Amino acid sequence: MMREPGGRSQTVFWLIAVLLAFIAGGLWRADRAAAPLALAQAPPMAGARGVYAFTGQIGRNRYGLFMLDIEQGTVWCYAIETIEGVPKLRLIAARTWIYDRYLRDYNSAPPDFRTVRDLVARQREQGTQPTKENPAGTGGQPPSP
Repeated sequence: MMREPGGRSQTVFWLIAVLLAFIAGGLWRADRAAAPLALAQAPPMAGARGVYAFTGQIGRNRYGLFMLDIEQGTVWCYAIETIEGVPKLRLIAARTWIYDRYLRDYNSAPPDFRTVRDLVARQREQGTQPTKENPAGTGGQPPSP
């Protein structure tokens, strides 16, 4: 088993790489078998059906495989977990974002959209629009909160 200088095993990284290759190969075969190509049609790219896979860190020393489906508006994540001494792939999170775009304000740090909207309305009423010399558009005075 290969180990990094810090003593961590690289098994997880190799397993993720193999899974990504397997997924890409499956997508490529599915594209090729779907329909014969017309003479002027370019061959499809592997994984170009709107599903993307990539790895990312999900904890201090933990990495996962993220899947992103653009057409369905979903994202999900798998992680390798050792169960009874055997590494196994486990779905750890999934969600759709298709309704998120309809939210106006959720778990956001100040200023929220209402504060910004009111500040812009006040500046428009005063006729003080931002310029290159005065990016705040305040007429030389700081904006009131």
